[in-house]
Amino acid sequence: MMAVRRTRAVAVAWSLAAVTVAMIAGGVLLSQLLASSSVGSDGGSVLAIIAAFLAVGLLVALRQPRNPVGWVLIWTALPTAFIITAPLYAQYALTRAYGAAPGGRLALLLGNAFWPAGILIGMTSLLLFPAGQLSRAARRGLAAYIAVAVLIIASQAIPAWYLATLPHLHWNAAGQITNPHPAGWAYQLSTGLPVLALVPFWLAWIVRVVIRFRRSTGDARQQYKWFATGAAVTITGLIVMTMVEAQANLSGLLSAVNVLATLVIVALPLAMGMGILRYRLYDIDRIISRTLAYALVTGLLIGVGAGLVLLATQVLRLSSPASVAAATLVAAALFNPLRQRDRKSTRLNSSHIT
Repeated sequence: MMAVRRTRAVAVAWSLAAVTVAMIAGGVLLSQLLASSSVGSDGGSVLAIIAAFLAVGLLVALRQPRNPVGWVLIWTALPTAFIITAPLYAQYALTRAYGAAPGGRLALLLGNAFWPAGILIGMTSLLLFPAGQLSRAARRGLAAYIAVAVLIIASQAIPAWYLATLPHLHWNAAGQITNPHPAGWAYQLSTGLPVLALVPFWLAWIVRVVIRFRRSTGDARQQYKWFATGAAVTITGLIVMTMVEAQANLSGLLSAVNVLATLVIVALPLAMGMGILRYRLYDIDRIISRTLAYALVTGLLIGVGAGLVLLATQVLRLSSPASVAAATLVAAALFNPLRQRDRKSTRLNSSHIT
């Protein structure tokens, strides 16, 4: 009986993964057909994030089919891929296929109605990590969360229905509908505000994670360390991405920073997978210490380099490129002994372990 259930779980996991991959491929193909920038540099980062959630979720579901976190990660990737592909298909069906491709308005309706589904599902990992074992109170809280989430999805049908029933739709080069939206309060309240109703649930789950981390020991503590580290990196990436996108005109450097900040969001599913599968579980302590040490040293060296450049250009009035290059070399020379010392300590630790 257990073998049959495991076989069914494996089949379902692979089927969901195949559907998600098909949606990603369809989104890329439609974007090329429409010459749209919806799946451009930023869209490519989003696709990479979807792929990371899907890969980690699939691996966990195959290794531990009874762990709900793996399924949560898969179901986070699938609707996210859908809400990217569905509007592109709607645009293609309504503007290029001229009725030959069916279901264009239905795809537009569903794509806009289910836009928060990936976020709503993914956030439940805060409650379910690492093994999905919940108390009676936590199960009741999850049931209440699901009920509110269903109501939120239903509320998104109002603006989605409005768009899908417009007689004529217009898209810009970015794949965004440019039709004017009504200014009525009902429409405005039904777009994104209802999602805020779930913030208290998320805050309560974060507090629960902190409490469980403080009370945990042994392997469980290391699992929560992985989770906390991945969450910290992801939150940092989200903050940087939000700050960069707030700039009106993005330069090449800011665009690269935006793409990098978007990609570091994959730290959360990767860290969750490492924690759940217990792969190199105790390496997290070394990763944290190395990250903090390198961040501090890098900050100090940047400060030293900037100070030397200011000294050469503002005080000594040496404005040639050679002065800037000399300051850079000095900073690199200061970093080299630290790098050699870290390499030596790594070899000593490796020999001690073996």
